[in-house]
Amino acid sequence: MSQPAVERSPCSLSDAPRLDRATAHGKSGEEDRSEVTAAGAGLAGVHRRLQEAILSGELAPGAVLSQVQLAKQLGVSRTPLREALRLLEREGLINSEANRRVVVSPLSVADLEEVYAMRISLEVLAVHLGVPELTTVDVDAMQQDWNDMERYAAVEDYPAWHEPHGRFHERLTSHAGEQVRQHIRQLSFHAERYRRAYTTQVPMAWERGLEEHRRILIGVAASDPRQAAIELARHYARVALSTVALIAPEHDPQVVRRALRVVLGSDEGPARGKL
Repeated sequence: MSQPAVERSPCSLSDAPRLDRATAHGKSGEEDRSEVTAAGAGLAGVHRRLQEAILSGELAPGAVLSQVQLAKQLGVSRTPLREALRLLEREGLINSEANRRVVVSPLSVADLEEVYAMRISLEVLAVHLGVPELTTVDVDAMQQDWNDMERYAAVEDYPAWHEPHGRFHERLTSHAGEQVRQHIRQLSFHAERYRRAYTTQVPMAWERGLEEHRRILIGVAASDPRQAAIELARHYARVALSTVALIAPEHDPQVVRRALRVVLGSDEGPARGKL
């Protein structure tokens, strides 16, 4: 079941605060304007800008995008904009409708469940493969990542927290093999809107997330891939089940529960106690 679209009238980046393109590219406004109109730079810049706006919620789920308005605001022709929209559709972030309207993909519990069930299954394997290969340097770096997460969680700064959080998970699976890691990155990217919704909207999510990552780190530091994998699976299940309860409380998330049972080999819940 998908969350109802929250906005069906045409929407553009001008409807919400936006990043300054010159700041985003680290160049002067004049340099940025000349570069963004070039085919390659224009496509990359437009894709990055729209991708960030969707993932951050600046362009809300269900928002109808006006290609005319977007092209005008970003200062590009329709060609790089159309190509950027095709990339976003391939990434599952937008849908093109029959009447040529472009809509930001709604948050969907079916999509959420599939993504997190796959993350549980694949990353548990990656942890079993990779944790035995982690060095004390890797573990120390993960501890520093956790410390940084704790600092930013204390002030609920999601953009700042997101950076060490990403590094923590990258290190956790860094020895799992490139093909496995590539799929993990794709799933993590796809999960970003759900992760952000969970972290910023579910009560006690900041505190629970820190504790769950601490337990993962304990398993890693003990060179115990099984324990680290179990704690990771519980963490992902917690995020998924809590987010389902947030966006569609009537939905029964059987897919995530089944994935967790497969990993745990029992009917044990997502964490030590019920949600």
